[in-house]
Amino acid sequence: MFVGKRFIILILLGIIPAAMSLVPGIGLYALLVYNVLLFILLAVDFSLTPSPESFEIRRVMDQKLSLSVWNQIDLVVENPIAHPLRAQIRDGIPDSFGTENEVITFEMAGREEKTVSYRVKPIKRGEYRFVDLHLRITGVLGLCVRSKTLQISDTIKVFPNLKDMRNHHLLMIQKRRLLTGFQKVRQLGVGTEFESIREYSDGDDFRHINWTVTAREGRLHVNRYEPERNQYVYILMDTSRVMNEEIEGITRLDYAVNAAFIVAETAMNHGDNIGLMAFDSDIRRMVKPSKGTVHFQRLAESLYNIEISETSADYEKAFSTLQKVQNRRCLILLFTDPYNFEHAREITTAWHNYAPRHRVVVLSIKNPLLVAEAEKKVKQNEDAFTKSAALKLLDDRRRTFSILEMSGIPAMESKPEEFTLDAVNRYISLKAAQT
Repeated sequence: MFVGKRFIILILLGIIPAAMSLVPGIGLYALLVYNVLLFILLAVDFSLTPSPESFEIRRVMDQKLSLSVWNQIDLVVENPIAHPLRAQIRDGIPDSFGTENEVITFEMAGREEKTVSYRVKPIKRGEYRFVDLHLRITGVLGLCVRSKTLQISDTIKVFPNLKDMRNHHLLMIQKRRLLTGFQKVRQLGVGTEFESIREYSDGDDFRHINWTVTAREGRLHVNRYEPERNQYVYILMDTSRVMNEEIEGITRLDYAVNAAFIVAETAMNHGDNIGLMAFDSDIRRMVKPSKGTVHFQRLAESLYNIEISETSADYEKAFSTLQKVQNRRCLILLFTDPYNFEHAREITTAWHNYAPRHRVVVLSIKNPLLVAEAEKKVKQNEDAFTKSAALKLLDDRRRTFSILEMSGIPAMESKPEEFTLDAVNRYISLKAAQT
């Protein structure tokens, strides 16, 4: 128990009876009576004030919070007594969460169920626990303060902010424009999905003649087909140490995961089957291709808490495993960072040896700081050295990506703020090219 501000004020007011004790005939009795009454009132206040353990408190929040945006947390508190109370709450938020106000001060009427709210901003993906909650109650008379740390535990998951990314106006405009373009492309007669029947024309494939209709109509009729739109798409997520580099305070892996969520959603919205493999020196996550809302949730559960390891990526294991589980030809979106020539050759060699029938595209993030250093004007000798080193690194990076391109693996390198948009558009353009 602590004493409240009101009690301290009354203690300070005790200077009056202390002064009266100097009056002949009264002596110290005035001061003694004053202090006794004051501590009796403190004891009464303590007995009237409920203990923190008697309060019913629960958190009300989404089980999936969004990364890097404000999320509301509600605390429902029930006053167990008939007297109004003043209280303070400090919630035990995870260390990696930002918050606008750590301490919430509020008042409750007698027997009232009060909801107070605050907001948190997670800065890392993953699973977290709210482990405790500190409650402080000011006494009914305002003289005492009762406090206690309550063990109220809740587990939540932090996902990339799909809503904001999905509603990004540039993304939606670009997606709509490109989708409109490829939806009109229809190469009838060379696909596998039946579309309609029409009369035979010169040049039609005899294998497509519909003999049943031909016999009934007395004229040759052929089946019309359109290309099969339901592709198989695999997201290959490199979780090795090359993805640990931070760009503008965010790791390459986090950029990749954010983009992968939107690419997966876009692919399934357009009928494609999408799978996932996360790997470093070993296979860490594996989700076979499928479609639908339930499957998207399965992908999300596998993606949201992927972590970076300090090992190197084993591309041979990744591609050989993929080849074993995926017989049909598929599009592979490989999120990685090919940092030098040897790394690029490891990717191309593994692909050629183990999964050459699959189409692979490398998706990577450009480091704006490196570009800025290469473009900086030279003012001092140190600037010249830094600029030269940056230009050399950029040239090596261009040559590294050219190795991938010449080996048959297209590569995309994009600015951090444009990476999700460009990854989605690259997928859409590849889909358009196959329809």
